[in-house]
Amino acid sequence: MKGRVLAAAAGIIAVLAAAIVLWPRSVEAQPHLAESQQLRFVLTPASTKSGVNEFDLKITDRAGNPAHGEVTVEPAMPQMGHAIAPITAGPREPGHYQVGGVDLFMAGQWEITVSLSAERVVIPLLLT
Repeated sequence: MKGRVLAAAAGIIAVLAAAIVLWPRSVEAQPHLAESQQLRFVLTPASTKSGVNEFDLKITDRAGNPAHGEVTVEPAMPQMGHAIAPITAGPREPGHYQVGGVDLFMAGQWEITVSLSAERVVIPLLLT
């Protein structure tokens, strides 16, 4: 009887340890840098999980001065044939923009195209 209790306890501990080690973790959202000929774009997602997301965008010229103008964001997942209609980013302050309510509905590799005037970059974003 005592041996069975010890074996059951050991089995439970082994299952819990495996669950802790193997449990999926979200990757911390990091800034993503891309540069065009004249501008530097830094996109920081609120999350790296699939679902509704928001992006913080900082756009400057090569000297670090804030860029001005209308900014659009176009998320796409070319491998799966998915694309989302362009979204206009809201300005927060000079060179700083916010985009909310972006439904990145599927885990995998997304491409976020950011445009300001004639300058355009594609920023890869991997979601879990």
